[in-house]
Amino acid sequence: MSLLIPASFLRPAIRGMHWLKHRTFECRLVEATRHQRDWLLRRVVLCRDTQFGKDHGFADLRTIGQIRQRLPVAGYAAFAPYINAVAAGDTAALIPPSDELLQFTITTGSTGTPKLNPVTAQWLKEYQASWDLWGLKLFSDHPRQIGRRVLQMAGTWDMGRTPGGHQISMVSALLARRQSPFLRPYYALPEILNTVADPVARHYTALRLCMAESIGWIILMNPGSLLKLAEIGDQNRELLIQDIADGTLSTKFDIPDHVRTALPRRSIRADLPSARRLAAIVERTGHLLPRDYWDLPVIGCWLGGTAGFPSRYLSEVFGASPLRDMGLVSSEGRHTIPLEDHVPQGVPAIDAGFYEFVPVNEPGTVLEGHELTVDTEYRLLITNSAGYFRFDVGDIVCCRGFVGQAPLLEFLQKQERIGDLEGEKVTEHQIIEAAHQAAGSLGITLGLITAIPRRGAAHQQRYDILVERGDIPDIARARDFLAEFDRQLAELNFLWRARRREGVLGPPRLHRLPEGAWDQYIQGEVRRRGTGDFQYKHPGLVRNEDWVAHFRPLDTISLA
Repeated sequence: MSLLIPASFLRPAIRGMHWLKHRTFECRLVEATRHQRDWLLRRVVLCRDTQFGKDHGFADLRTIGQIRQRLPVAGYAAFAPYINAVAAGDTAALIPPSDELLQFTITTGSTGTPKLNPVTAQWLKEYQASWDLWGLKLFSDHPRQIGRRVLQMAGTWDMGRTPGGHQISMVSALLARRQSPFLRPYYALPEILNTVADPVARHYTALRLCMAESIGWIILMNPGSLLKLAEIGDQNRELLIQDIADGTLSTKFDIPDHVRTALPRRSIRADLPSARRLAAIVERTGHLLPRDYWDLPVIGCWLGGTAGFPSRYLSEVFGASPLRDMGLVSSEGRHTIPLEDHVPQGVPAIDAGFYEFVPVNEPGTVLEGHELTVDTEYRLLITNSAGYFRFDVGDIVCCRGFVGQAPLLEFLQKQERIGDLEGEKVTEHQIIEAAHQAAGSLGITLGLITAIPRRGAAHQQRYDILVERGDIPDIARARDFLAEFDRQLAELNFLWRARRREGVLGPPRLHRLPEGAWDQYIQGEVRRRGTGDFQYKHPGLVRNEDWVAHFRPLDTISLA
């Protein structure tokens, strides 16, 4: 059985590791351009004998300019034949002889078909090192919480095997299995809990196991999942208190028997003092929320991008907990490392890949990190140790400043999520920003929202906005929301303002969905894709007009 290392030992150990690793990293940021170029040139040399390297003449490449001339910017389709060959057993298609294929991960985006990504020993080493930098900085910034338990949930481990027999998993599950042995005893939830398919059952069980614990850290990418966790706890407060008092786990939820059997006995034991404390919270407040039963744990989640918008509501249920952005993380790697609380930007993981940037408004230009302009948007290109070279991952980032030569990057959205019915070029990020600004000005707590550009007859182009009726139950209030949303979007996007004034773009309409419609859709997507719901990224804008057919709106509300 693993024993907890005393916090009195952990604190100086973490401070020492942080000082050593982060000081070195910060020094490299000063000369980020040189370190990035050296990384790329080493990678090209390593891969010259792979089939990909032979096909692209790696043996002749000596400079960044030559690499750019020989290797065009490419999407997944350009790498798919090589990845499929690796999956079938021909590792030399992409992986140099000095490296080793370990397994595969799978993409977790909310649209499209999941795609395989190779996991090599070198890629995993770099990936873990980037997470260590993020974690050490987080821990050293909040020493008071060191020694308290960590609440973390991960994705699915067993997602099948490739034709060559290699394991396929979600990247979060891979990382969870490689936790530091020093920190593993501090994790409050057993890995087997991640296999519970029903999210309500999983969240209830997580709360049953750790509601009475001293939770100091919560690491969960999607802030919407954190809000759902708090909601499920409050809705089932009497049942949770009874389970804690009796030392039981309710049979109300779909928790497989093998999971129940595997749960640690110490977490299920009867705890009457904690049950009384929780009951007193309910009697005093009428609710059972994390802000009352936990002592302001540090929360790591998305703060940027459209998926990060729900983070602005976390203080309502978690109190004044410090929030640290998780950074731009994908199945292809950890791309940014946030360094401060409450801001959605971070520096590139300069030791885990080579990063290039294409200005959104200048698609023929490619820049290195030190060449970026503050408050300008770029498409992100990556080269990594898993076989990708100059790969367009489909993400749009914005430069928010610099640390040395390294840009501070904020993820905004996926690049294909831009509406353009009449030249308005409105982005998903602008849609979500306008919706939440409108909701905030009206005192509305807004849940998930999706906009769909809809083409009609002449002068009837408009955007349909989907929300659950529970978010805006009053029709007059719904019309106020539409008007304010329209106004906020005009402030954010001058093209929207112009097209609305010209009358070529009609006023937005609101479709109100039944309560629970979003959860039903998300679970359907999770089942279809075979991925977990923790990393689900809800689309704020969908360009497919037929997408609305997934739902049966209760009503449609118009401004005019």
